[in-house]
Amino acid sequence: MKLIKKLFGKKEVAPTSVSLELGELPEWMEVKSEKTFSRLHHHIRQKYGEIELALGDLGVSKEHLNDANTVEDAYKQIAKAGISNKDNVVKNIGIIIDRTIIPQDTAVTISAANTFHISTKSGLKTLIENTMRSQQYAKALFPEEYRGVMDDLSHLDTLLDELMAPINEVQDKLDAYDRLKENVETINQYQQQLMKNEKLIPDIEKKYDSLENELRDLESKLEDIVESEEFAKAHELEKQVKALKGSSSDLDSNVKSVFAPLSKALSRMEKQDTSGRHKMSPKSKELLLAIRDEPVSIIGTDINVFLDEIKGRIEDGTLGLKQQKMNNTIKQLDKLRDSDILSSLSVKKESYLSELEDVKGELNRLTVYEKKTRSEKTISDCRSRIDSIKNNLETERTDQVALREKIERSMAELNSDLKFVFGTDVEMNHPSVS
Repeated sequence: MKLIKKLFGKKEVAPTSVSLELGELPEWMEVKSEKTFSRLHHHIRQKYGEIELALGDLGVSKEHLNDANTVEDAYKQIAKAGISNKDNVVKNIGIIIDRTIIPQDTAVTISAANTFHISTKSGLKTLIENTMRSQQYAKALFPEEYRGVMDDLSHLDTLLDELMAPINEVQDKLDAYDRLKENVETINQYQQQLMKNEKLIPDIEKKYDSLENELRDLESKLEDIVESEEFAKAHELEKQVKALKGSSSDLDSNVKSVFAPLSKALSRMEKQDTSGRHKMSPKSKELLLAIRDEPVSIIGTDINVFLDEIKGRIEDGTLGLKQQKMNNTIKQLDKLRDSDILSSLSVKKESYLSELEDVKGELNRLTVYEKKTRSEKTISDCRSRIDSIKNNLETERTDQVALREKIERSMAELNSDLKFVFGTDVEMNHPSVS
């Protein structure tokens, strides 16, 4: 009641503008609609009364038609068919009367009147269509009673049209009024979503800032690890490992070069063994394959007997080497046989491997690389969470802008319809969407 007094004040003064909260609008519209459409409600009640009387008259005319009879002998056969068709007309009129239920005072609304109009008009149309042939008999045999029924049906049809005439005149306003109710509900939903959104965004921003601070701390810890003495030591040990591996690889290359001058002789020995022309002992064959495929594996092995075997084969001519190649090969064999080349390479290889093993062991005992790896993994996970939170935040901010735009459009449509329906400028006080 306070709202109604606030809106309308004294009865004789109709406000040309009003300021409302959105929550007050439904009650205001209900009160204003009663005033705006009160003429229609009065009209509907009046027409309901007239239709009720018309139905009574139709019932009386139906009974007159039902009681009508003809007794002339000349018309007995015709009368028999006429009575049957008359009964059909009477029956269908009775159905119309029974099914035409006028809405009660509690349901005197425009929508109820519209529904009533549609259903009753449909019933009348069905009556006419279902009794078209029967009407001709009734009209011929009982013209007066038939005319009374048809006049009452026509009157009922006219009243139904009169019921809707003023409603149809303001149908645009009625449609706008229906939109108003829907629009208010839509705006309420948008505003509820916006409230949730505006509450959620600060929480997401807080979580985002917290993760950013966490990332900075993690990156600082990683920096401390990288700048620590242990990391520097590990880095230096890695350099030593790389250098030792390089030296070992160079030594392997040197071993290959030492045996390279023997390749031609070894190849011919292998072919002669395969062909069966000159079979080698299993031990000699094993050494030949080792020298050919992995000469470094020979280091530390006594191969003097095998070297003498190669030299003997060269000198007796069974390998068929040309003189210069033969001389170079024998020279290299003597060098390998009489010098400490292989033993020196063996000592160096063992030294490299031993030192490499020690350095690797020392490096493996350090945990700084594991710490660095774990730290980098933690940082990567943190960045992934930050990216996810950032995407979520951007989505919520986009939704916020979209909701505000929807509210603005809906409010503009709402204000326009309020002005159109009620002729009053309504200033809506709603949450800011700026």
